Amino acid sequence: MIPGLSDATEARLASVLHPRVTSVTPETLGALPCQLLKSGRDTLEHLGIFTHGPAPVTIVLTDPTRPIGRLDISSQSPGCLLLLDNQRSEGGLRGHVRMLGPDSTVLFPALGAGMIILEMAFLRSAGQILFWGAGATAVGCSVELEGDGRMAVIGDDALISSGVWIRNHDMHAMVDMHSRQIVNKPPADTIIERHVWIGQNALLLNCSRIGCGSIIGAQSLVKNKVGDCMAVGGVPARMVRAGVTWGRDTAGMTDAEFNALQNLPPACETPPPEL
Repeated sequence: MIPGLSDATEARLASVLHPRVTSVTPETLGALPCQLLKSGRDTLEHLGIFTHGPAPVTIVLTDPTRPIGRLDISSQSPGCLLLLDNQRSEGGLRGHVRMLGPDSTVLFPALGAGMIILEMAFLRSAGQILFWGAGATAVGCSVELEGDGRMAVIGDDALISSGVWIRNHDMHAMVDMHSRQIVNKPPADTIIERHVWIGQNALLLNCSRIGCGSIIGAQSLVKNKVGDCMAVGGVPARMVRAGVTWGRDTAGMTDAEFNALQNLPPACETPPPEL
């Protein structure tokens, strides 16, 4: 599919490249005019890519001459990969990516005119994936992943407001004082389907799926699945209204936004990783 990507990562990625999530497919990824670059200062700084840390990271670009904005990448372990389809990039990507575990992958397969401010993406374990869908934008988003093989998937045309955190785990153990057993849920994949709006300062915590077209209210805490075209809000978040969605323009939805949510197939659950 992509040069430098392991078979195991390709299989995990292919399992979530679903029409409910993105128009990107394994075939379109495989057809990208990819070029591999070394993570060295002289090669990448003119594009806005700055690498740090003891381990080199594989950088895959589709246009080695077109700047992406500014992305700082820290790689602590071997085998990590960053894909940027920057053929239509207008320099709107800003952020920090920290890859702590080995063999992790961050993919931006369709950079365009939209702004993406990724305050921090912290991939803490081995074999993790962060996928950013076509047309998805963020005013200020942080993503933190725990657990080998886990992933966060941002669907096409998502709108993520400032101060949003996406965490797939509590990040610390909650221990029963009598049995000394861990009682909090294990790390989960977080799948945000297409055309989801996440309001300011919302926290998605071990939330496995946000359905197509849904709205997450500002300052909400979401810990469970959210269905399609549903507005939720509060701490913890509860349904406010069903059968609603949103448009980027205050005047309403465009035909393209509306049509993208029509006739979608049923949800495709992601299988657990093989560890």
